[in-house]
Amino acid sequence: GVMGGILTANVSDNQAILDSGRELTVANGGHIFTSQLIDQFCTVTGSGLTLGLVVYMVFFAKSEQLKSIGKLGIGPGCFNINEPILFGTPIVLNPMLAIPFILTPVLSGALTYLLIDWGILPMFTGVVVPWTTPPIISGLLVNGWKTMVWQIIVIVGSFFTYFPFIKMYDNQMYREEQEAEQ
Repeated sequence: GVMGGILTANVSDNQAILDSGRELTVANGGHIFTSQLIDQFCTVTGSGLTLGLVVYMVFFAKSEQLKSIGKLGIGPGCFNINEPILFGTPIVLNPMLAIPFILTPVLSGALTYLLIDWGILPMFTGVVVPWTTPPIISGLLVNGWKTMVWQIIVIVGSFFTYFPFIKMYDNQMYREEQEAEQ
């Protein structure tokens, strides 16, 4: 609630710079910290950037429970809805998955900020898409092909950030399932 107004004002300022005919740069008063940075790189695929986790669960998990939850969560995850994963895995109140859940969006947001600051990615203009716009499409619509490619890299990176943690959790869940069968 508090940040929404600030982020929206920053988006408006960036568009005003472009509308005045000036180049959109930090030196000209442009803002890197905008709603697009948060929506497209910190909470894309849902809070915690969980699509990489879901991909592991669907394609690599040994635990039947995790496979089932992954299959349930992959569709909504493509539209930035990850409550089935948050509460079904669960990530909520799960210390094993809390670290990547917090770390992944922080890394994504910080690296994106730096890439914009260094001029590798363009600054965000006034284009804002609905929060349910699927990743990759949203990156393209918001800021062009470079942002789209970076979004793909971020989502692939989320898989590797979650991997060691979900692998341990998967092994634990699989052992419990095997014990329950015997």
